[in-house]
Amino acid sequence: MVENLIDNTHEIISVSEINKRAKSMLEQNFPFIWIEGEVSNFVSHSSGHWYFTLKDESSEIKCAMFSSNNSQIRFEPKNGDHLILNGTLSIFEGWGQYQIIVKHIELAGEGALLRAFEELKMKLQKEGLFDETIKKELPPYPKNIAVITSPDGAVIKDIINVLRRRSPFINITIIPTLVQGEKSAPLICEALVRVSRIEDFDLVILARGGGSIEDLWGFNDEKLAREIVRCSIPIISAVGHETDFTISDFVSDLRAPTPSIAAEIISQPYSELKENLENYYKIFCKNINELIDQQTYSTANLFKRLRHPGDKLRSISQTLDYLLNTLVQGINHEISIRRNNLKVNYFALDQNSPKNKLKEVKNSLKNTAKDLKRSLNLTTERKSKSLIELVATLEAVSPLSVLSRGYSIISTEPGGKIISDMDQVEVGEDISATLSKGKIKAKVTSKNKDEK
Repeated sequence: MVENLIDNTHEIISVSEINKRAKSMLEQNFPFIWIEGEVSNFVSHSSGHWYFTLKDESSEIKCAMFSSNNSQIRFEPKNGDHLILNGTLSIFEGWGQYQIIVKHIELAGEGALLRAFEELKMKLQKEGLFDETIKKELPPYPKNIAVITSPDGAVIKDIINVLRRRSPFINITIIPTLVQGEKSAPLICEALVRVSRIEDFDLVILARGGGSIEDLWGFNDEKLAREIVRCSIPIISAVGHETDFTISDFVSDLRAPTPSIAAEIISQPYSELKENLENYYKIFCKNINELIDQQTYSTANLFKRLRHPGDKLRSISQTLDYLLNTLVQGINHEISIRRNNLKVNYFALDQNSPKNKLKEVKNSLKNTAKDLKRSLNLTTERKSKSLIELVATLEAVSPLSVLSRGYSIISTEPGGKIISDMDQVEVGEDISATLSKGKIKAKVTSKNKDEK
């Protein structure tokens, strides 16, 4: 009997072979799956691989995540964590036990991002990357600044508008980069490296508009935080709105609530700069005059002391005269040069006066007002025509038009319920009839179903 069964079997395979075939079938039919559950029995092996069990209320499954994949994860799971993961369903041939080969994991919900944010924040704070002692001092009058941001967003336009209005002499260089998405953090790091290699910049603004925690996540990258600290140029972080905080805010040399405020921080108003230049000119002239007075007084004393003996003293006196004249000429020449420079700077500032900009804006507003008025007239005319057509349509279907042709509307009295069927009233009941002009009351004296 046994021999007959063996003879009728088409194929006899080993345990290893059946596990191998089952593994192949699972991986072909479940190459990429998403699954959610709670972590238990988590083990971080010395090889760097992670092994754990994912379970729900009634079932569990083994999971393995190799070091080549988990090195990209910002946190290490703990027992009890609620995870969402994806990977391939497979079998570990040695045990014949099926498992998930995990490619990616994340904590379920936004709380996952907040937890990763807080963990990285605590880590960097412990390392001292937030300490005020390592932050670089911002230059009081930056001339050349680099703005690392998206070249197409409203952020860079706001920064340029503020700087042109308040400090038109500041040179702005835009370093274009992505500021959202998975590739944003590495690209921002590359931009910082490029800026560090250029010695002309006095200051860097790292800017992005507001958004959700996911939108701003690129600025919570650990590598970006360390690159900000390494940068030799002072950095202002202006990411999001006033209520948004990112890791880049904490490691930068200064945090600005918004990109526009960052531009205001580093700029000076036109009038303040002009006033400062005039004050410097007055101080310079005062110092020069004091120096001339001191030199004149000293020279006069020397003359008094060096009148004799004879030719030698006169020669010395002549030398002193020459030196005095030379000094006065040199000082006057220096004053002339400084005065000319001040005039040139004053002329340049006058050319960039807001009056010219205001005139352009005023003309633009006038043109816009004319266009709006023209558009409003056209819209009013179209609406008037539509209204006339609607009134005509309403008059055509109005019950009053029907009444004007001799018809009436019969209703119960009292109550005012429209009567369309003789069964709605009884003999002897009061009724009213609404005519085209006026209303009459009547009483039902009879009903006849045969008449129409």
